[in-house]
Amino acid sequence: MNKRIWVLAAVLLATFLSAMEATIVSTAMPSIVNDLQGMQYVNLTFSVYLLVAAVTTPIYGKLADILGRKKVLVAAIVLFLIGSALCGMAVTMTQLILFRAVQALGAGAILPVTSTIIGDIYTTEERTRMQALFSGVWSVSGVIGPLLGGFLVEAINWRWIFYINLPLGFIALALLAVAFREPARERERKPIDFAGAGLFLVAVTSILYVLLFGETEALRSPLHLGLLALSAVSLIAFVIVEQNAKDPFFPLTLMKNRFVLVPNLFGFFGFSFMIATTVYIPMWVQNIQGGSPTLSGFALAFMTFGWPLGAALNGTLLKRYGPWNVAVFGAGALVAAAGLLATVGPGSPVAIFFAVMFLAGFAFGLTVTVFTIILQNAVEWERRGVAMGSNALSNMLGQTISIAALGTVFNAATRHETSPEQLAHGIHVVFLCVLGLTVVAFLISTRLPKLTKEELFRDSRTSAEER
Repeated sequence: MNKRIWVLAAVLLATFLSAMEATIVSTAMPSIVNDLQGMQYVNLTFSVYLLVAAVTTPIYGKLADILGRKKVLVAAIVLFLIGSALCGMAVTMTQLILFRAVQALGAGAILPVTSTIIGDIYTTEERTRMQALFSGVWSVSGVIGPLLGGFLVEAINWRWIFYINLPLGFIALALLAVAFREPARERERKPIDFAGAGLFLVAVTSILYVLLFGETEALRSPLHLGLLALSAVSLIAFVIVEQNAKDPFFPLTLMKNRFVLVPNLFGFFGFSFMIATTVYIPMWVQNIQGGSPTLSGFALAFMTFGWPLGAALNGTLLKRYGPWNVAVFGAGALVAAAGLLATVGPGSPVAIFFAVMFLAGFAFGLTVTVFTIILQNAVEWERRGVAMGSNALSNMLGQTISIAALGTVFNAATRHETSPEQLAHGIHVVFLCVLGLTVVAFLISTRLPKLTKEELFRDSRTSAEER
């Protein structure tokens, strides 16, 4: 039991580092630009990080199934720390962008592999409490990240927002080295499906590049047209290769399992709410209502208050009402939050955003927790890593694609005008689109097969040594 606690501490610490990265860098970015110059490259520092993390997530999930959880997580943390150290030493924005990609190579593994480890060493009933802890970590990181970033920039130097990762990462590595002992398993030495992985990387990277950087020129630029064609061809080849591979990089048969398919599709559509509010609520509060950046950040922070509450109540609600009812209720609460968001007008009080984000956080706390538990139980141990990786990828892709599409809608609605009236109209149209996407996510959640409480809490296939 003691060793499980230390392993839990290690994975929570690794998760904290990954979760804090976005908020702490956002706070320091003005100082970074002043020092390194290159304002035109600011978006790339975030987009490249997102892109690399997204395309590597399922690869790490597969490697965790083949090589073992510990080896993959240790390698990922080491990569993340190397990237952090290099980012701290960057002397140009180009170097910072490249080193952020190295960071993301490690970050892409942290979410799926830590979730997989929790699924391995805890019973189903225990995992409801563990998911509440993970939700708390994300909440704390959302609050601490901006505060710590601001303090380090003012008290020392922006480079320390990256250097601070090093001691924390070394502690996580030490805990894993001492406490985590994976039980010996008879693993058949199957060839790694490099062809499938490579085709997947080409297909996803090409389409994400167009979505992130193509904007309105995507259908006219020869480069972007070529990338779209390359993505389509690579995707078709990927499906063919996976159907014939002895041990496919991504078993397409997983998508026939509705316990895997439904959580993935929900994340793809539902997480559009998260990225849309992160981008457009600050714009509304600051540019339309004249509020401060601190006030807009405080509004977003209310999601981090609602999420752990929903996750904490999950165990009780699951035992009483069962997973289908909890998942659908949570998805319905997300629709309610989006509906409230769609009613916002220029004269609405800022407090309405507090209510919207708290309700949305509560909804995600319910749905994400129950879907995570279902995913962990839906497949055998040998495929748990790739199942969790597929879910993390769906969430990331959903956010990336939706924000690109919503950006196009916003530009069309505002006609590139920046008056408060036009901005309000454009953001209102975006919020209506978000409402539509959450309705789709709700309908998807109703397709989750119904499990009894006894079936959900039946121990998954883990060995006695793991527990």
